Amino acid sequence: MKKQQGFTLIELMIVVAIIGVLSAIAVPAYKDYVAKSAVTSAMGTVKSLLTNADIYAQNHSAENEDDLGLIGANEKMNSLGDIKMSLQGAGAASNAKSTLTFTFHSGKPAVGNIEFAKATPSAPWLCANNTGPLVEVEGCAAP
Repeated sequence: MKKQQGFTLIELMIVVAIIGVLSAIAVPAYKDYVAKSAVTSAMGTVKSLLTNADIYAQNHSAENEDDLGLIGANEKMNSLGDIKMSLQGAGAASNAKSTLTFTFHSGKPAVGNIEFAKATPSAPWLCANNTGPLVEVEGCAAP
């Protein structure tokens, strides 16, 4: 009786096919996961600034501020993108809109921006998800 010395071609082809099927499922799921984590990171960075922005706006009557340093931040806080601010102070008109926008750098897992905005100085902050293709995350709706 002869001992088997290795794997047959059929056995090897079955293993390769199984690995191919698993890869076809895993790679897109991984890319979605990475994009979602990038958007969540951007949201967390901007959300950490909302209270500071509200306190600054309540204590100052400037019509429009865009210096992030005034609320303890800077444009490069997160390596995934840049933050821009347009903040209306308490003395601004009742229809003045304040925004904090995180724009992703090119080549990052997500594309587009996340924007937190207030329609009036006394309104709550609302999040708009302007990523493309849309990366759905809880707490930030697509416009």
